[in-house]
Amino acid sequence: MTKPSTVHQSHPKVKRFVVIDDEDDELDHLPLFQPSASNGLTEKIAIGVANYLAGKTDEDMRCNAVVRVLQNIKSAFKGHEG
Repeated sequence: MTKPSTVHQSHPKVKRFVVIDDEDDELDHLPLFQPSASNGLTEKIAIGVANYLAGKTDEDMRCNAVVRVLQNIKSAFKGHEG
């Protein structure tokens, strides 16, 4: 997996980027915006992404810690489904 510092070195003009994924997939070190699998990308998440990319916030949007731990356990046993 590419780390943020590696992305910045490969693309020096890139200042900010996001990852949009409905599963955590152990992406703790990346700015993850995590829509629910049932609702998909919502206007709230799209606005959060836009604000993050514009530098208005440093907050990402993840599911709560319990959901993320369960997703990581499921992924470890079953693999990613998409």
